[in-house]
Amino acid sequence: MRGGRSLLILLVLAVGLGSYIYFVESKRDTSAPEEKREKVFSVSAEKIDEVEVHAASGEVTTLKRNGTEWTIAVPAGIDADGNTAASLAQSLESLERQKVLDENPASVKAYGLEPARFSVTFKVAGDATAHRLDVGSKTPTGGDLYARADGQPRLFLISAFNEESLNRTTFDLRDKTILKFERDGIDGLTLESSDGPALALSRKGENWRMTKPLDARADFSTVDSVVGRVFQAQMKAIESPDGTKDLKKYGLDKPQVVATLAAGSTRAQLAIGGKKDDGTLYARDLSRPIIFAVDKTLLDDLKKKADDLRIRDIFEFRSFTALSLDITEGGTAYAFAKEKGPAPAAPAGGTPPAAPAAPVEAWKQQKPADKAVNETAMTDLLNTLSTLRADKFTDKAFASGQDLVVVAKFGDAAAAKEERVILRKSGDTVHAIREGEAGAAVIPTAEFDKAIAQIKELVK
Repeated sequence: MRGGRSLLILLVLAVGLGSYIYFVESKRDTSAPEEKREKVFSVSAEKIDEVEVHAASGEVTTLKRNGTEWTIAVPAGIDADGNTAASLAQSLESLERQKVLDENPASVKAYGLEPARFSVTFKVAGDATAHRLDVGSKTPTGGDLYARADGQPRLFLISAFNEESLNRTTFDLRDKTILKFERDGIDGLTLESSDGPALALSRKGENWRMTKPLDARADFSTVDSVVGRVFQAQMKAIESPDGTKDLKKYGLDKPQVVATLAAGSTRAQLAIGGKKDDGTLYARDLSRPIIFAVDKTLLDDLKKKADDLRIRDIFEFRSFTALSLDITEGGTAYAFAKEKGPAPAAPAGGTPPAAPAAPVEAWKQQKPADKAVNETAMTDLLNTLSTLRADKFTDKAFASGQDLVVVAKFGDAAAAKEERVILRKSGDTVHAIREGEAGAAVIPTAEFDKAIAQIKELVK
C-alpha cells in the first residue's frame, strides 16, 4: 500500500509539471529581448576624478586622479595602483540595479544599511555634487547585495560580484610593487645568499656574464627571468610601516638572500628574511623602512647557484652560421671552410633567367689536403658540435686526456666571431674547456665519441 501511494504521488507531480511546461513555458516568447537593467549612476569612468572608499574593514582611502594618473591622497605618502583605481571607477560606471525592493522603506537596518557595511563616494569633474553608494548585507541566497544611492530612500539590489571591485582596503588600492626600477636598463645583478657564495653578473648588450664566484658565460633567458621575477613581484601584505628597529623579529637582521639590481650607478636592493605562519616571507626594500610579505616562491628564484645561471650550450655557433672549422684530433690538424662556387648553368635551350643565379656555397677541406667533402657528412658534424650541451659543471678541468680541439668561425663574414673549445676525454668522462672560462663543462661521452666517428668518416 505504501509503495502504491508513493507511486501515485509521483504520477500527480509529473502530471502537474507537464501541465506547467505546456501551458506556461510553451507560450513564453523566448525571442523577446532581456529586460535592460537601469544603471545606478549615469557617469563616465574617465570623468571620475576623486573616490573615497569606506571599506567594511573600517579603513578609509581617498583616491584622486590627475590626468591619467591616480594617487592616494588619504592616507598620504602611499602610491596608488593605477589599474585597481581605474577598475574601481569603471565598476561605478557599469554598476546596475538588479531589482528595486522598496521605494521608501520604513527602516533599512535589517539590510545592513544603518549604518552601511561599506560605502563609496565619488566626484565627477565639473560636478559640484558628490555621488554616494551605500552597500549593506548579502541577500539570503548570496547572489545580490542590498544598496542605496545618493542619500535616496530607494532600496535596491546590486550583484554580489561587485563587492570585490568596490569594497577596497588601502592595501588593495596601493601600489604593491616591491622594487621600482626600469627593467630594460638593468646591467648588473648580485645575489648574496646566507648559505652560499655571492653571485655577481654583468650585462653588456644582449649578453650576461658571471663575474663571481667565477668568470663564465651566463644564460641570458635564465638571468633575465630572475630580473623579471623581481620586477613583477608584489607585496602580499604590509607587516610594519617601519620595522627597521626590530629587524631580528622578521629575520631581516641576517637575510636569507639580498638581491641587488644595478643600472649604471643606481642600485635597488631587496632583502628576504624569515617565514610567516601562512608560508609567505618577510621582505624589505632596503631603501625604505616598510616591512612587507612576499610569495615564498620568490626565494627559490633568488637563491640560484652558479650552475643554474651558466649557459649550457658549449658552442655559440650553429650549423647554418658556421664559416670555417679547424679541428685537431689525434695529432692531425684539419681545416674546413665554406666557399662560394660557380653559379649553376642555365639549362641548354631554355629561356635565359631574368637575373643571374647566385653562387652556390659548399664546404671544402683545406688541410691537410685541398679537396671537396661530403656535404651531408659535414652538416652532421656541424650539428653534433653546435648542439653539445653541459650536463653539469666542474671547477677543475682535466689536465690531460684524449683531446679534440675545435676552433669555429661564424656569423657575418665581414666581422666573424671565433671560439675555441677543447673537448678532453679522460676515462669515461668528457670535459668541454672553453678558452677564457674557468673550470669545465661535463658533456655526454656518447656525443664526444659520435663527433670523433663523424670526423673520421668525413676525412677518410
